[in-house]
Amino acid sequence: PWMSTADTPAQRAATLVQHMTLAEKIQLTHGSCGGYVGNVCGIGRLGVPAIKMNDGPQGFRDNAHPGSSTAWPCSLAIGATFDRSAAEAWGAAMGDEFFRKGANVQLGPGVCLARVPRNGRNFEYISGEDPHLGYEMVQPAVRGIQGAGVVANAKHWANNNQETDRTSVDEEVDERTQFELYYPPFEGAIAAGVGSAMCSYNKIRTRWSCENPETLQRDLKERLGFRGWVMSDWGATHSMSLAQGLDQEMPGADFMNAAAIEAALASGEVDASRIDDAALRILTPLFGVGAFDINNTNTQRNNVSTPAHTPRSGTR
Repeated sequence: PWMSTADTPAQRAATLVQHMTLAEKIQLTHGSCGGYVGNVCGIGRLGVPAIKMNDGPQGFRDNAHPGSSTAWPCSLAIGATFDRSAAEAWGAAMGDEFFRKGANVQLGPGVCLARVPRNGRNFEYISGEDPHLGYEMVQPAVRGIQGAGVVANAKHWANNNQETDRTSVDEEVDERTQFELYYPPFEGAIAAGVGSAMCSYNKIRTRWSCENPETLQRDLKERLGFRGWVMSDWGATHSMSLAQGLDQEMPGADFMNAAAIEAALASGEVDASRIDDAALRILTPLFGVGAFDINNTNTQRNNVSTPAHTPRSGTR
């Protein structure tokens, strides 16, 4: 019944969740299979495709098959054009290559604000120094990526504005500054219907970003209205954090595993409705980009850098 395209993605996801076992729902909350940067095994019984995630914000990273994908202009360069149509074409072309490499999640665009000039990843972020620029430019980029059948991922939520000590730094940011400077680029992604977001390595006001209920559950999901799923940055999970707003641990299951989640359910720490919510948040964007309706049999071995793409950039 969830395969009817007459229903909305949210309706289809809700129907599917009703037919899932607890074990199948929990399977969605962590990485499990291999082959891509991140991969969640599919559920053959229900026709749920594997969730194949790959870097990065400016093209498909494939170290195993060099020269088989395009090295696109960096996000900062696209932001500097102030050209919405260019941003959408950029997103669509990247999304096309991800799809033809067999992926259904692009781990980008990056939208963090350039607040620390020496941040080694400023080039990955489309916002530059201007939160409104980020708000405007990320929207066509997300539409382009997702229009190609690939879920976009807004990262890194939040206050991940330096690489130095990124796994230990504690960012002290007041509420007004969050909403006026750091959140607007993510708001833009949400306005464009971005399907996923990635929480960051750093702490925010003493709590790890990926287990911070103020920034994840309250600010991102409730105040900003984000309806997609939150995955952790790779290795950024520090606890079983479903109750705090994390939906998926990547790339494995050190904390968001079946034993930990079942224990939390039994103790009342996590309500069963929260497991359903996480499953809905993960499945709805996949329905939205057509991952259930198009059997994508492409593989990473494909050379997807076309003559139309390479004159504008290069090959990876």
